[in-house]
Amino acid sequence: MLTGRALVIALAVLTVLWLAFDSQWISRDPALPGTSLSLFMLAVVFAVGAWVMQAGGRTERVPLLVGTALGCAAYVALHAIGFAP
Repeated sequence: MLTGRALVIALAVLTVLWLAFDSQWISRDPALPGTSLSLFMLAVVFAVGAWVMQAGGRTERVPLLVGTALGCAAYVALHAIGFAP
């Protein structure tokens, strides 16, 4: 269920992850190498959670979970293609 609300949440999650790990405003240390794998697993957990909520009839929570999964996955994808430092 890809809605405008889910896309806004995904952008917010991506922004927070970039600020926390890559912007060097919060910490000058680079992100640890396992961070991307951990965030990918978290994206999978949120995606499965969205699917379970959809199947269980709790559709009001689906955009939040989908947006969080997309934001985490987008951050991991940007690192995988070498876009982020």
